[in-house]
Amino acid sequence: MQHEKIPKVIIIGAGPGGLALYHALIKNKDKKEFDVKIFERDSSPKERWQGYHIALNYLGTRSLLNCVPSSITSILQKAILNPIPNVEFHGASLIDNKGTLLLHPPSKQFKDFNELVKVPDELSVMITYRDRLRDVLLEGVPVTWGKKCIRYEETKDGVCVMFDDGSQDFCDILVGADGINSPVRKQRLPELQIFDFGITNVVANVAAPKHLMDRFIKLQGNSLFQKSLGLHGDSSTLIFRLIPIEQEPGYENKSNSNEPHYRVTLNYSYPTKLDDVESDKIKVDDNDSASVIEHVKQMIRNFGSGCEFDDIVLEFWDLVPKSTPNDPEKFQFKTYNPTRRRQYQDINPSSIQPWTSSRVTLLGDAVHAMNPVLGLGTNNAFQDADLLSQALINYSSEDPISCIQEYEKEMRKRSTVDVLKSRSTAFQLSTPVGPIGAFIRNCSFKVTNFIMKFLSIFRK
Repeated sequence: MQHEKIPKVIIIGAGPGGLALYHALIKNKDKKEFDVKIFERDSSPKERWQGYHIALNYLGTRSLLNCVPSSITSILQKAILNPIPNVEFHGASLIDNKGTLLLHPPSKQFKDFNELVKVPDELSVMITYRDRLRDVLLEGVPVTWGKKCIRYEETKDGVCVMFDDGSQDFCDILVGADGINSPVRKQRLPELQIFDFGITNVVANVAAPKHLMDRFIKLQGNSLFQKSLGLHGDSSTLIFRLIPIEQEPGYENKSNSNEPHYRVTLNYSYPTKLDDVESDKIKVDDNDSASVIEHVKQMIRNFGSGCEFDDIVLEFWDLVPKSTPNDPEKFQFKTYNPTRRRQYQDINPSSIQPWTSSRVTLLGDAVHAMNPVLGLGTNNAFQDADLLSQALINYSSEDPISCIQEYEKEMRKRSTVDVLKSRSTAFQLSTPVGPIGAFIRNCSFKVTNFIMKFLSIFRK
């Protein structure tokens, strides 16, 4: 009796989504066995900055746990640390430009990520270390580094994948999990274009001393995700965990200070047209982090209210490294990312007509990139990996396309909702308002906050 050839799957991109898919396909080999290869254009895991914080909701966490084997589940806590009881509040807060609380949605608290998956509430999120999460997901995965896919050729028998070094590989299914600028998407769906918001975003990451964190929490509370809204469409966001970085393996306290420090992600966004207003005051060079940081600080001074909240935010930005450290490996979190301006962008898979499925499919930001306002991007990538791995269980050499069609139909429907929700929220929060507009906006959020809290009482 002749055994059916084991089908081969090639994954392009070793980000969270691609890695989760790899684990899921290997984990499900008792149901359907695949020969799985994963290629990444970066030369090593440390070539590019992986970020500090992401928010995982119950949907993303549940899908992640569905994908990974028990060996990975047992070490996930390295990246998804348990909340500190009565200290950390895993939820979000929205404040106005003077630091007044507008919206603090009630969210259920939990002890660990296993409890989070039992909380059917997208407002309850776990602030997670993105860089550590990728390291955990890399465990046991034989990534081929330094291989950039430049194009492919699909035939009736499979897909020939071509790389920039002149090499080729052949597979039965090709999965592009290679990010918003995916070469696979550009060939597979050239009509699916990136949408530009006209909103500029600057992200920086710092090690903040305890005394500054104490001032901030005393003023704003202990929600681990906090956003303030200005009058000109500008906003400041702080995301953090109240776990001292001194506890991190390999951390070097070069300041010799006994004061604990904490990871903090800073985010300042504003309508891009405001750059024209400020261009005569500060010349910004995106290859010079110091000039970008000074630009952000100047905008906070010019467009802020001059309140204590602004003063604290400026102190956080003062902590941002202004140049590349001599030894990035010994930098606070083993890697360093220059501070630059970037544009809010997304990709809506429903902006084009449904496409005919083939042996080539897409996952995560490659097909439905989302802006970071609601933190839904990585959660959707994990849901993609879970959904695609389950669909591929039904793969057959006689009909290799129907399982891909099943995945793409559901992925397109789900991700479109989150892309448009994130887009709408970003535009709403970045719309310039005058004093009267700010009053109406703030009252609207306060009423929403009251209603949400009132309804939460009945849910209990």
